[in-house]
Amino acid sequence: MGFILDLTSMLKEPAGMVGAVVVIGAIYALVKWVFAEHPDDEK
Repeated sequence: MGFILDLTSMLKEPAGMVGAVVVIGAIYALVKWVFAEHPDDEK
């Protein structure tokens, strides 16, 4: 719970917003890469 409170207070600062966007982008890229079809996969 303390982590969530720290996160919300961090988002009020411009640097915190940039950090949140970077983290969300990294998670999105990772999920997209993990669930993407790879051409060398066995069908």
